[in-house]
Amino acid sequence: MLPSSAFLASILAFSSPAYSVPTSLDSSAKTPGIEGYTTVPIFWDLPIKADDPNGPTATVNGTIQAAIAKMEADYHGWNATFQAQLRRRPPPPHASSISADQYPEFTDCDIDYDKAIGFAIVWGIEYLRGVPGTAKNGPGPGNCGRVSCSWKSAIWWCNEDNNEKELQWGQIADGAYYVFNKCETDTGYVKGKGYFVKDKFNVFVVYDQSDHC
Repeated sequence: MLPSSAFLASILAFSSPAYSVPTSLDSSAKTPGIEGYTTVPIFWDLPIKADDPNGPTATVNGTIQAAIAKMEADYHGWNATFQAQLRRRPPPPHASSISADQYPEFTDCDIDYDKAIGFAIVWGIEYLRGVPGTAKNGPGPGNCGRVSCSWKSAIWWCNEDNNEKELQWGQIADGAYYVFNKCETDTGYVKGKGYFVKDKFNVFVVYDQSDHC
């Protein structure tokens, strides 16, 4: 199920990187993390001026939402500029228009995790698309970092390579978006895993019960 441009615009209209979880979600979900994987921190080199991706950067860690909050705390007005940049971006392409080398070779929508909220996943995907630079994940296999989490809905990126993995943030966003399109239910919830066999990494979209998500 593909969100409309109007729906996406309404999502991006929010400016705060911190969200509250709806009380209707099941509180009996699994412990945060991806079973069988080592959880590693994610670091971001973000431009000190959000509208100048080629300017000086600051290194922050955590999810993209935590990174935005840290940049706003250190550089007042950063979040508003970042949000304005997002609203000027064109709507994302339909999954069918993404080239074959940008989506996972296999997608599993029946993984043993609870479902995330679809709009929160789309929100995270758009944040990831808006971040310049590259993502790095230490040598695997089995290294997994949480790159986005809001409304108890998380995107995880996992390195299955023996070597350090470096990708554009947009590649991770494309993987999550493909999973979203393949696995979202009619009620707006989604869970799934995209297997990038050739490039040796995975993307998970799952419910996450941890604090600050």
